[in-house]
Amino acid sequence: MAQRLGSAAAHRPGPALKAWQAARDAQLARERQRELDAGRRAELERQAALAAQQLRQAEARAAELLREAGADGEETLRRLHRQALRRKELLAELRQEELAVEAWVGELSAEQLDEALQGGSEASFQQRLDDLERSEAELLERMEACREQRSRVRLEIERIEEGGDHAEKLQRVQERKAELMTLVKRWAVLSLSGTLLARTKRLYEQDKQPSVMRRASDYFEEMTAGRFKRIVAPLGEQRVLAERSTGEWVEPAQLSRGTAEQMYLCIRFALVDEVAASGIRMPLMIDDLFVNFDDERLAHGMSLLAAIAKRHQLLLFTCHHHVRDAFIRQFSGDAVIRI
Repeated sequence: MAQRLGSAAAHRPGPALKAWQAARDAQLARERQRELDAGRRAELERQAALAAQQLRQAEARAAELLREAGADGEETLRRLHRQALRRKELLAELRQEELAVEAWVGELSAEQLDEALQGGSEASFQQRLDDLERSEAELLERMEACREQRSRVRLEIERIEEGGDHAEKLQRVQERKAELMTLVKRWAVLSLSGTLLARTKRLYEQDKQPSVMRRASDYFEEMTAGRFKRIVAPLGEQRVLAERSTGEWVEPAQLSRGTAEQMYLCIRFALVDEVAASGIRMPLMIDDLFVNFDDERLAHGMSLLAAIAKRHQLLLFTCHHHVRDAFIRQFSGDAVIRI
């Protein structure tokens, strides 16, 4: 120890010991620092190796991206990137324009819009636009007028409510409501009475018609091959109606001339039967009643005549060959007398 401390330790051992310890601590600190520096250097070398590996991977990825993008260098890739960003912006603007067009045209599809645009000229579209703008202006004016009217009405209501005669007017309103309810009840009674009377009249016309009209209805249904069901004389009215197979009621003036003559002929036949039922039988003389009948109506008319001829003596006069031929087909040629 004395040798390490030197000759000064013999005379002053305390300070010499402190100096030695300080030197020793400094030496230890340098050694620790060297160890730390070596560790840091190793870590830096490891990080440098890792960074070099990542750089190689990044360079390989960059080369792969360049190949995928079809770029021959970084500058070309940057240009393509700028173009892609611009394309994205343009697509976004196009979508905004499409949304604006869809909102303007409403439920029209793109095909319908194209068809509408192809079917007109710029002048016609401009004219249409001018018309729409005028209509919009008119609607705005009407809307403003309605707002003003609403404001005036609101002010009038406030003035009435604030006035002294408001309670009196409310009383009059309640009285009018009571009168209205009385009239409504009276109307209900009258309406129900009218409905019951109409139903009673309809039942009478259906079930209580004179036998003449019932028999005429049967003849008419047969002669029209079921196209009409009944002939009715409405209660209290001087007219007759014909009912179609569909339930529709028509006046004689609404019928064709041939159908109207069929209806009147059926009524005549029914009157003949009614007179005969009272014991009076007379010959039935018919002079060219079928002149306005087509072939179908003529055939049905002859069939009905055959039924009538079984109960009555029948004399049919005609100057038309087709009527004569139809008569022969239904009856026989022996019954024909040429005058």
